[in-house]
Amino acid sequence: MITAKKNLLNKDENYLFGIFTVIIKLVVLCCLVLWMFWPEVASIISGTTSSSERVHSLIVPFAILLLIFLRRKALTKKLVQGSAWGLLFIIGGLVLYTIATWPFSYGYVHDLAMIPVLAGVVLVACGWRVLKLSLPILLLVMLSIPIGVRIYARLIIQPETYTIGLTAAIIDMLPEVDTVVNGVDLTFKSSRGSGVIALGESNRAARLLLTFAVVGVFVVFSERRTLRRIIMIGFAAIPIILFCNFFRFLCWSILAVYSRFDPLSPFPRMCSAICALLMVYFLFTFISCARLNFFEDVDENIGVVNTSGVANG
Repeated sequence: MITAKKNLLNKDENYLFGIFTVIIKLVVLCCLVLWMFWPEVASIISGTTSSSERVHSLIVPFAILLLIFLRRKALTKKLVQGSAWGLLFIIGGLVLYTIATWPFSYGYVHDLAMIPVLAGVVLVACGWRVLKLSLPILLLVMLSIPIGVRIYARLIIQPETYTIGLTAAIIDMLPEVDTVVNGVDLTFKSSRGSGVIALGESNRAARLLLTFAVVGVFVVFSERRTLRRIIMIGFAAIPIILFCNFFRFLCWSILAVYSRFDPLSPFPRMCSAICALLMVYFLFTFISCARLNFFEDVDENIGVVNTSGVANG
């Protein structure tokens, strides 16, 4: 009996020592990655503090730490010896980093090179299972990297045009309100007065799109979900984000029309942003937790009549 207890204690000690070793290895390798990509990380930090369009990068580190805390049991349970395949990820990331530096100069791709390097570090230190669980964390890191100005403009100009047009059409249906769209500005006239809601340029409402995406990733992966549900949420993510962007436009416009605050004052912008963030949190929470019929397996035994009792009777 005593020998069995000693063996059990030795196994527990070896297990804890193994976890401690893996964590130390992971921390050391991540510090090396941070040292290598420090110019890119410093650029992201400086850009976050100087531009409101990158504000989402401020919450990403806290979201990552909280996500690791919430999934700590699953992560520690699946810690195993690392895989040498991670070296391929690291080498691939370094090659991408080199190509994006010279002969081609693509800033966004240059910054994205840290993602495969981080994936390789996790794989080398912890193995495939932990890498699979770490994919949401890597996705959060990717979302914190600012998209290039040209790419951002190409992606957002058309959706922003539709959103402004739809907002103007709805505001125009309100009693005693007339609207006119001038480029990215919405001009309105009402019984209370007139004004311009400058929804574009420096006050671009689409600046929170990546923040919406960060909130969605955190909500979806804060708990264990089935693969079918994750795939469905993935298809619904873009419509949800675009709807919340439209919802922010609409709230901003209504506050500008019916309140006495100037459209460019902080109050309408902050209130509309808070409402949109609450909306995106609610929608992702609902679609992540709601029990929908097409997520449940049909019980094939339902409707089968038990005839044994009738026969015996």
